[in-house]
Amino acid sequence: MAAHPARAGSNVANPFEFAPFRELLDAVLIEDIGSFAALETRFLRAMSAFDTLQAAGRLSSGQNQNKGLFFNELMGRLLEQCAGVGVVKRGKRRGVLLEKVDVDLCFPATGPPVVIAETKMAGTCQHPGNSGTTPVEGRRASADTAKRVREIALNVIDLKLADAASGAAPVGDIATWIQQQRPAVFAMFGFRLTNDQDHALAVRDAQQLANSYANGVGLALYRPRDTTTVAGRTDYVAVKPPGGMSIDDALRRLCRQVRAAAATP
Repeated sequence: MAAHPARAGSNVANPFEFAPFRELLDAVLIEDIGSFAALETRFLRAMSAFDTLQAAGRLSSGQNQNKGLFFNELMGRLLEQCAGVGVVKRGKRRGVLLEKVDVDLCFPATGPPVVIAETKMAGTCQHPGNSGTTPVEGRRASADTAKRVREIALNVIDLKLADAASGAAPVGDIATWIQQQRPAVFAMFGFRLTNDQDHALAVRDAQQLANSYANGVGLALYRPRDTTTVAGRTDYVAVKPPGGMSIDDALRRLCRQVRAAAATP
């Protein structure tokens, strides 16, 4: 795949286009990186570099999508490093209510999904495209987390119903059925937080998903170092996730599920 540094005027959404994203994705394979913790500092630098350009209005609308695509590709590569098998990235699978359900990460490559993962980012710096409605500290991650959780919940139920229909499996107790019925579902989120309230609300929504529709949820949390200065608003520091909800916590559980599925004839 051809890869070129991001440049003003390009309208292509491509996670390999922005050099810091491409370099970090390549490093996962070149350096045999197997955990998010091992690259979190570089991840934050890449986010800072991207958002600095976005805040200055130097990215096109297409390029603005690269951050989400990059996060999905990064989670997929870390999963493949752990599991030792390939996973489908940004594919579609048939549901019951929805003819085609968008799935960010999926195993196996064909047939009914056994394990899926949703990867989402939320929270945006102020930039020329949103400056009329967004404060200087940026758009809150929690402004979008409830919507993201609802989207994931709908997709989960639809895919599980499709699998149950093929095997005529009874639903029974709904909470038990959600946790046990294929596919197993995980979610990995990257949240740019603006303040303590945003932090609390975004984590609350993620925990609700973890306690209901998902088999595991992982969080990459970060916030601006200083919202009172232009440079500080896109200079990021990591925020510790709740216990058991780091990206690596979710990846380890997801990896075990994919390995088990790969070993099943």
